[in-house]
Amino acid sequence: MALGHRVRGHRARAVIGSIAALTALGGLLTGCATDSAESAESTAVEVRPELRALLPGELRAESARIAVGTESGYPPFEYTNEAGRIVGFEIDLFDAASKRLGLKYNFVDMPFKTLLGELYGSNVDALAAAMSDTAERQADYDFVDYYNDSDAIMVPAGNPEGIKALPDLCGRTVAVLTGSTQQEALAQLNTAQCQAKPVNVLQFETDADALAQVQAGKADAELTQWSTGAYNAKQVGSGDVFEVANTEIINPTPLGFVFQKGDVEMVRAYQAAVQSIIDDGTYAEILEKHDLSAGALDKATVNGQ
Repeated sequence: MALGHRVRGHRARAVIGSIAALTALGGLLTGCATDSAESAESTAVEVRPELRALLPGELRAESARIAVGTESGYPPFEYTNEAGRIVGFEIDLFDAASKRLGLKYNFVDMPFKTLLGELYGSNVDALAAAMSDTAERQADYDFVDYYNDSDAIMVPAGNPEGIKALPDLCGRTVAVLTGSTQQEALAQLNTAQCQAKPVNVLQFETDADALAQVQAGKADAELTQWSTGAYNAKQVGSGDVFEVANTEIINPTPLGFVFQKGDVEMVRAYQAAVQSIIDDGTYAEILEKHDLSAGALDKATVNGQ
């Protein structure tokens, strides 16, 4: 995900009072807005008044609604189903946490690389986009962590090139999502193990476009998040088109919902809400539904702490 631009002016929360207003915002961001009721498929979650009280005062009003940036091409975290609804693990999780707070929201679907910049510019209030919580990003944003993940090297089924680890990518062509931490990992690889034989990095606007280069024979591999890679290895075709090449863990990193740096009340409220659904078992149910229990957290942390 792109590291936000530095043009933020006066902090102005985007509390959306109507679908019409959010649609206008979606047009501004060249994305589309989706109402929370049309997206998530999570189980019923009751509001906890003591957690709702943690929200900023203006967000406790019955009409309050926040705009949440996402990119709907990254299964199993967020993707568009056959009915045109944005669904997925992170969608269900954000929905459950928001219901616990009694807070309405709308997703604004936009290009992956623009998300942090739109949050930095106060055009959305939060991000739910399988965002890796890194020290570099923490300089400008705060994370409420909800999952542990790592990286996957995606190759054609049968792994004809025998790729097993990151150094095996030296001298090869590798596709990657523009602005992602995986792109940064390849850049670091080229300054370290692959100086003599650099990786030829192909950047794409969506993870699906990057993976398609492997299927078309235009790239030897794709570097992506492990959960997304494992999902695609099982789901594309009959599960015989791609495979995850690495058996060792690469770049383990927490993922989190993202808020503007210093948005203390929102961060505290969502941390408490996520911890609440961890404690009551809702989190485990959502993980199991999406076959992601392996990356479960016991505690909802802020910036990995």
